[in-house]
Amino acid sequence: MCTLSIPVNIFTFSIAINCCCHSNRVDYAFSLLASTFKRGFRPTVVTYNTLIRGLLSQHKSQEARLFFANLIKFREIQPDVITFNTMIDGLCKTGHTDMALWLFRFMEKCNCEPNTITYTSIIDSLCKRGLVDDALNLHSEMMEKCILPNVWTYSPIIQVLCSLKRWEEVGLLLNQMIHDMKVSPDVHTFNILVDAYSKSGKLDDAKHIIQIMNERGVYPDIVTYNTLIHAYCSQGQMDGALAMLNTIRSKKIMPTSYTYNILVNAYCRELKLDIAMDIYRNMASDGLSPTVVTHNILLHGLCQLGKSMEALTFFYKIQGLGHKPDIVTYETLLGGLCKNHYVDKALSLFRTIECNGLIPESKTYNIIICGCLRSKKYDRACKLVDKMVDCGFSSDATTTSVLRHLLLSKAQDPTLVALYQKCLH
Repeated sequence: MCTLSIPVNIFTFSIAINCCCHSNRVDYAFSLLASTFKRGFRPTVVTYNTLIRGLLSQHKSQEARLFFANLIKFREIQPDVITFNTMIDGLCKTGHTDMALWLFRFMEKCNCEPNTITYTSIIDSLCKRGLVDDALNLHSEMMEKCILPNVWTYSPIIQVLCSLKRWEEVGLLLNQMIHDMKVSPDVHTFNILVDAYSKSGKLDDAKHIIQIMNERGVYPDIVTYNTLIHAYCSQGQMDGALAMLNTIRSKKIMPTSYTYNILVNAYCRELKLDIAMDIYRNMASDGLSPTVVTHNILLHGLCQLGKSMEALTFFYKIQGLGHKPDIVTYETLLGGLCKNHYVDKALSLFRTIECNGLIPESKTYNIIICGCLRSKKYDRACKLVDKMVDCGFSSDATTTSVLRHLLLSKAQDPTLVALYQKCLH
């Protein structure tokens, strides 16, 4: 356009600057800003708001603060509510809540009225820091100023009150939200309540929230149902959990791998491995593939029942099907094999970890070292300790305890004494 002498103005430049910011090229955006001055244009508050938002979106909060401060200092713009909201939101998201509060009060001194977005950003940040009383005071302030809160204002306050088990205040706030302010909770707000009540063992209250959701035309999603299934499982009500799975299917909501993982884990905990395996096999009927977490749960269940060789067979089977293990998979198997006195198998498996592109961690080493010690493979344990130390890890409380116990019965064993000293070092 410039080459063809097609007229451009500050609005043309502002659009181009906005595009650069959205493309994560804020450096190009500032180059365009320089061009506006060269052409004699005066950037508008919209142009500067766009640049501030661009800097914040690229996590350049310090540069954004400096840029904003210079704009105010040299009176380049009269900041509007969008300018302040952009800065306040950016400060809150980077954990600078105190600075956001200072800017909030400065905003009022500049005769720029905060709006719902301003209050909501700061309330959300205060709640994330656990400062719920400060958030409630700010909420009261906005009500006094007739600035109407929205669902995003209420949700973080409800969430932190739930986490603190201040149930009476939760009920009052929810009542105010729905009946006084006519603000309809969304599925996220309801999910907060269902999750909080479920984790506190208040299953009836959680089910009551589901009833309110249905009455208000807000339909539970998979997150809601996963939370309820988890609550049923936690209380050992497996029939209720399975009934909830059937409810999900009847409502044409697709279960997720996480849904199945909750059920598989619950049945493994109950030592009902046959049912856990049936549920695992049923994942395919919902078009789902088991995750590494699913396999780890089942391997742990097998090991808990003393079926470590079956666990090893299952491990090789899923590997053959293309499922990749993680370090937790190996630690689960190593622990099971060592516990059931298959230390040679565990040592053999330990040697394959790095072949699968994984790096043993401190816990991995300590599991296999403890297994060697309990099986009186002291020389092998000594070599593993050396390797562990070379990797920058140290023995944990379990390893040290096993060594101390062995020393009490075999105090004169020089290998054990040397090993104990290494571990202490």
